[in-house]
Amino acid sequence: MTTSEPNDHATPQDRRATTADLSWMLWTAIGIGGIWVAVLLLSLLAPDLVSGSEQEHLPVAAFTTWFWGGAGTLVFLWAMGRLRGSARWQPIWIGLSVVTLGIWALATVLATTLPVMVTGTDPTQIPFAALFAPVAAAMLTALAGVVTNVFRQGLGGG
Repeated sequence: MTTSEPNDHATPQDRRATTADLSWMLWTAIGIGGIWVAVLLLSLLAPDLVSGSEQEHLPVAAFTTWFWGGAGTLVFLWAMGRLRGSARWQPIWIGLSVVTLGIWALATVLATTLPVMVTGTDPTQIPFAALFAPVAAAMLTALAGVVTNVFRQGLGGG
């Protein structure tokens, strides 16, 4: 005997897959949001390059950090995209997001608090930490993505 009512009951496996997809999307959004909050804070709070006899200020972090935030976002998305598809990889994608948040938070703290180098008779102030912390954060984000791919391979994923 057949019924005309559709079977709208999700199987437990379908519910697990939906929950895993929602978790993956949430942690991906958290990681991207963390990167861009760090980029914004770096751009606003990092010390300026001060040079010349008139002591002109140039916000070099505001010019360069956006590029490195974009590069970090791309490699983070690449790594997270490789983790989608199995609920078994959930601890790995959560770990990648947490590590990414930590990397960019550390870059923000270092770039905004480390002293600047003062040189010359004018004196010129060079904020090396504000220049190099975003570069290092993007590179470490890429390294974290590669490491998570290695962990995924170890769990039987192809």
